[in-house]
Amino acid sequence: MRSAEHAATVDFIERSLHTDLHLDRVAARAGYSPYHFHRSFRRTFGLTLHAYIRRRRLTEAARALVATSEPIIDIAMRHGFSGQQSFTNVFSAHYGTPPAAWRRAQRFFPLLLPYRFDESEWQLSRAGSGLDVTGRADAGLLLPLSLAAVDMLPALDVEQHTGALGRQADTRQVFFAHREGQGAAAMTVDSATGHIEYLAVHPLVRASSVLSSLLRAAQDRPRLSITTFRDGDSADLGHRRALLRLGFRPAPLRVEFGYPTQLLEFEPSGASL
Repeated sequence: MRSAEHAATVDFIERSLHTDLHLDRVAARAGYSPYHFHRSFRRTFGLTLHAYIRRRRLTEAARALVATSEPIIDIAMRHGFSGQQSFTNVFSAHYGTPPAAWRRAQRFFPLLLPYRFDESEWQLSRAGSGLDVTGRADAGLLLPLSLAAVDMLPALDVEQHTGALGRQADTRQVFFAHREGQGAAAMTVDSATGHIEYLAVHPLVRASSVLSSLLRAAQDRPRLSITTFRDGDSADLGHRRALLRLGFRPAPLRVEFGYPTQLLEFEPSGASL
């Protein structure tokens, strides 16, 4: 499938989130067989159609819980769930708290934002290994990348995150992979501790070696660490597994911004990147 076809498919999904979006229907709308469509969607975006739709529906349901007084059962049914109990089970698995408690807390963060990318972003998927890694990037370059890769950033609060990005861009070592200024991936590292305080990889380049490129750029450090999802977290689309494959090893469990995480540690000198 071409990028324009994927973009049209995402637009159709986003306009139809409250309808029956089974694979056969979406594939037929795109003009492909379910088998071909499933393979192309997963290869392009790094997740299945089912996972994309579920996370988008959960995100919009979470928003509705905070922003409206609509009954939970109505929100559940409107977002494609068969009943309140099934909605509560899935919501709790992904957000770590049941819908009623989420509403009382009046705090919102997205699991996944719409994959609506402009042409410069689609060019990333065609760049292959032709990405540059530089040591400078301001918050204006990092924030769009964060929003595209929000599934890698548990409990992201946009306002707090924007302020944190500005401080990190000024005070931390920055590694920014890009194609003609369009962000593909970025990492900020505390020079004193080697802790990776920020890591985001655009969905369109996750099948590439860009993460390895960032780590190679930081190989002068004796040790790196990062906090990520705990093992078995339903909100994790495979980011923990990708880090472990690169040579990170599990370290102590943590809780950050009220979200359960785990520290992973990495020795660049002993890894083959």
